[in-house]
Amino acid sequence: MKTLATNIAEHPFLKRLSEESLEIISGCLTERTFEPGQVIFQEGEPANLFYLVQTGKVALEWRNPNCELANVQTIGAGSVLGWSWLFPPFVWHFKARTLETTKVVVLDGAHLLAVSKGDPRFGYELMKRVAQVLIERLQAVQKKLLQANHLKPLAPVPAPPRSTSTTQVSSAASLDARIAQHPFLAGMTPEHLRILTAAAMPMEFNAGQVIFREGDVANRFYLIQSGLVSLGSQKEEDDPFCLQMIGAGDVLGWSWLFPPYYWHFEARAIEPTKAIFFYGTRLREQCEQDHELGLELMRRVIQVVMKRLQAARERMTR
Repeated sequence: MKTLATNIAEHPFLKRLSEESLEIISGCLTERTFEPGQVIFQEGEPANLFYLVQTGKVALEWRNPNCELANVQTIGAGSVLGWSWLFPPFVWHFKARTLETTKVVVLDGAHLLAVSKGDPRFGYELMKRVAQVLIERLQAVQKKLLQANHLKPLAPVPAPPRSTSTTQVSSAASLDARIAQHPFLAGMTPEHLRILTAAAMPMEFNAGQVIFREGDVANRFYLIQSGLVSLGSQKEEDDPFCLQMIGAGDVLGWSWLFPPYYWHFEARAIEPTKAIFFYGTRLREQCEQDHELGLELMRRVIQVVMKRLQAARERMTR
């Protein structure tokens, strides 16, 4: 076990992890080898494991609305596999099948979650790495969607349904009340909400106004309160490509979390939009100082990105 723990310390997902955290992980891992064509997990089955791919290739497959099995992504050595153990209903959303002999390190997801609750520093480091991988995969899938439709703009994604719930918070409410009532921050402690409020300010965007541009420095994060925002890519010679529409109760902007800190897409208000702006640099510093806050924010980011990644993958197979 000590040899295996030493070897996995070089896996890209675990590099520069503290010795204490590596010791925790080494207590819940095993090593497995899968033959070509073997199923690692099946869509709909209980999800409680996390895989670090050491060698080989794995295809992620999804059964589309026509009941055809479609490849949504292929991952290889140095990648990680499996996120559905993080949140209910704890079932796999895709099928994972090996394309060649594949060696993986298997981690007990339930154990990692339990340890994270009692050790926020470990949990923050773990969730920060999960968030980074998921965001990178989401950006990669979104770019593939753009490339697959490079000859013509994508049709605008239908706007999300309007809500009459607490996602529509009165603009007359205080900033701290508006932050506390946003769905993304539901369940945050009063102390953490105070920290967030100190790094926030209200913003309004006119219809057609660019919120941020692809390639610009990313140092902001937004909670959308009302309105509609298009996420896509704007090329001089083409009409804009629309990847996604987000509205009240949603969140916008991940690129401030990890280097190189620049936007990978353009965000533009489709209609008058009200949002709460957070200084990303200050939030990063606060998370490094307060690991409980960092853990809570990362868990929320991961949950949103997982849903968007699943939707983007499914869209690729239509």
